[in-house]
Amino acid sequence: MASWDLAEEIAEVLRRPKLARYGLSEEDVREALVLLAPLLPSVDVEVAVRDPDDAPVVASALAGGVEAIVTGDAHLLDDPDLRAWLEERGIDVISPADLLTILASR
Repeated sequence: MASWDLAEEIAEVLRRPKLARYGLSEEDVREALVLLAPLLPSVDVEVAVRDPDDAPVVASALAGGVEAIVTGDAHLLDDPDLRAWLEERGIDVISPADLLTILASR
């Protein structure tokens, strides 16, 4: 799964001081984004997300056409409006324990 939001997060992480030891330049970050750009669709999340940091996850799930978001994040698991909106689009939000139960029943 990929989205522009996640690409921005990747660029931010690559610029962090603790990664400076790897010698990544701003040009390296730009080149990484150029390589990723053709793979990154634009997706609008048309529902409020309780935690703005979760919006890239939701957008990536939509862009990737996934069947489920597997997470332990309470913001995603306990948001009935978000879950209903995603279910309308064929995406379930499930916990890792629920995934294991589903897999065991198959």
